[in-house]
Amino acid sequence: FLADPGVADGSVTQSVITQNAAYQADDLDTYDSDCDEISTAKAVLMANLSSYGSDLLSEAYSDNTYNDMLNQSMQEMLYSEQ
Repeated sequence: FLADPGVADGSVTQSVITQNAAYQADDLDTYDSDCDEISTAKAVLMANLSSYGSDLLSEAYSDNTYNDMLNQSMQEMLYSEQ
């Protein structure tokens, strides 16, 4: 058959392939752990929401609660920038 002149045989080729595989495995592990954390957070949120009565969840929010949440979000952004 035809030989592929674009790929050299030797230790350099083997080293590049091994290193690329290692980096890809690290990326996959990072991705998997992020997904696991998100799934866990969703499960905890749903468990917390289901523990409240439906009448409590249907109540309208007050402006004060909205402002408190907005202030908390702004503080978190400021802390993360430092």
